[in-house]
Amino acid sequence: MKNINIYIHTWKINNWREILNEQLSHIDDSGLGDIASIHICNSDAEKKTWFEMWKHSFDNDSYYLSLHNLGITWQGTKYEDLTANWRKWVMGGVIGNWKEYVSHLDEYDAVGDNWKDLIYFRDMGPPSFQRKFKDSDLTYPKHFGTQMWWTKSSHLSKLESPFKHQKYARPEHGDARVIMEGWVTSQGKNFKEIRNDYTHEPVEAYWNQYLKKMPK
Repeated sequence: MKNINIYIHTWKINNWREILNEQLSHIDDSGLGDIASIHICNSDAEKKTWFEMWKHSFDNDSYYLSLHNLGITWQGTKYEDLTANWRKWVMGGVIGNWKEYVSHLDEYDAVGDNWKDLIYFRDMGPPSFQRKFKDSDLTYPKHFGTQMWWTKSSHLSKLESPFKHQKYARPEHGDARVIMEGWVTSQGKNFKEIRNDYTHEPVEAYWNQYLKKMPK
């Protein structure tokens, strides 16, 4: 088996240590802690963590697991439990069942859960969102809805820098993260979805972004 490198994007806001410790415990319990190199990257943007992983892929023949402290901005809000349960469901797959995900990387470039094809913004909810973009051809890129996935150096090294990829963001997107969610799947089409269960996604939280507990 190739070397395994785990990159954990950790935004140090709210009770970030709680989530980081939870993730490290999952890694140890799964057996990954005994064989993987763990990189804890502290920053306010996932693209910065991905940039470190991307650079690492040029000189290392490795499998990569990308994690982030999902739910950190919802701590202290009414959606804290909803997003925490979503995070735990995601980690139950990519960490708890990591051997299955890794087993597909010889054939596939990236492996994850809740795959989403490219979709027009006008076809997304809620109704107010649909009205706003009803005459627009703006699209949301194909991506793993969980934003935690496995990939390999031979794929990562073919991608453009995450910072360069951000140039595809348009003002209408409102948030460059929309484009960045499709970074790892921006090249090629050889991607594997392991699980598909949208009932776990905290959709209600997503459509009430203004309630997030952000740093002042």
